[in-house]
Amino acid sequence: MPDPLADEIETLHTACGFRRLNPVWAKAEIVLGLIGVGCGLLLEFRAAQTSDLNLPLVAAGLALFVFGGYLTLAGHRSHLYQSHNRLAAYLAGQSRHTPSSRP
Repeated sequence: MPDPLADEIETLHTACGFRRLNPVWAKAEIVLGLIGVGCGLLLEFRAAQTSDLNLPLVAAGLALFVFGGYLTLAGHRSHLYQSHNRLAAYLAGQSRHTPSSRP
């Protein structure tokens, strides 16, 4: 089914200098980020179970947790941008097609 807003979105992107965001890449960012967070947590739990403090393991777990969380939020932000672009294109199209009530 063709997207009825495709022309409006293309006009919005052209007028504002935006580039099209890839929804598949946004989902991949979310999945990869969540995997990174999970691996970071596993490393942190592993480091907490040992009797001595393994600083490189703690640092690696923390880094994976932080960067995985950032990647997840970046993917979520991309989805929000796509949604806002669609809404802006819809509203611009509606205002363009609505007759003016000015005298």
